Amino acid sequence: MAVIRVPADYRTIQEAVNAARPGDTVRVAGGVYAEAVTIREGRDRLAIIGPGAGDAILQGNGIGPGFLIGGSGTVTIAGFTVTGFEFGIEVSSNDNVIRDVVLTGNARQGAGVAETSFRSLFYRVTASQNGGDGIEINGGGNYVIRSELRENGDDGLDLNGPTNVALHNLISGNRDRGIEVQGDTALIAGNRVVGNRIGIASTAGQHLIYDNFVSRNQTVGILLQDSDNSLILANEVTCNQEEGLFFNGGTGFRVIRNKVESNGHDGIELSAGASEAVVDDNEVKENGLAGIRPGSATARNVVRRNKLKRNSPDIEDLAPAGANVFDENDCKTSRPTGPCC
Repeated sequence: MAVIRVPADYRTIQEAVNAARPGDTVRVAGGVYAEAVTIREGRDRLAIIGPGAGDAILQGNGIGPGFLIGGSGTVTIAGFTVTGFEFGIEVSSNDNVIRDVVLTGNARQGAGVAETSFRSLFYRVTASQNGGDGIEINGGGNYVIRSELRENGDDGLDLNGPTNVALHNLISGNRDRGIEVQGDTALIAGNRVVGNRIGIASTAGQHLIYDNFVSRNQTVGILLQDSDNSLILANEVTCNQEEGLFFNGGTGFRVIRNKVESNGHDGIELSAGASEAVVDDNEVKENGLAGIRPGSATARNVVRRNKLKRNSPDIEDLAPAGANVFDENDCKTSRPTGPCC
């Protein structure tokens, strides 16, 4: 295994990659590199290391990806700004590491992961002001950790494949959703999701959505559409312009120990036949409409031990009498009377 230097050994990054063998390191000096780089077969465990995102710039002309990780896996890319391409980085292999990279000003996505690509890591990546999504992940078992996804033209982060993970990211100011989830069994934890159109949205299920701060989004804080068996635990959902937590259908989900405050509409709304849910031990206060509102078509939900105050009203149950169960809720106002103890 060798260390290859650009421009000392090869004039371009692509020439150095073409000369590399499995396990080699390509070290790139500071500068602007007006090229696209493709990692083909036979270069597993290759590392392409720049001196830092502010010092090494991969500059595109609006066409194709800046870095394409194709036939080789366990590739590392670090220490670059990637700008001016159609896609900043495209990944279609497994087990790669993209870290300490800035993806900005690309016409479509900052980064994309193919449906057949698994277990890649995005760590301390900034994806900002790209035309579409900041990062779109279509494969499974990938990780986005301690990254910043902001001011992109569509979503900050898309998790379309199964069993993907988003941990401790800042996701802000994106035109549509902060995080959109279309694949099952996602882990979404410790993220700060602020100032997007919708904070976190999902049309899949079996997620753990834990310990996120979701605030000042233009519509809903957390929106789950027909999402079965998800656990929404210990999130702080505040100051969103519409609902704090909105469950549009779905069954068997659990909403536990969340802090839901000062949202413009309902704090927690269950709608469109949402059923068999557990809504326990939440703190729900000062929302513009109801604190907790089960809709007219909901059934077999249990709402227990929640603390509610200064909502309008604290609990509004629109379902037929006895369709849902209310027990030990600490609140003052309800329609009809009865759900408050």
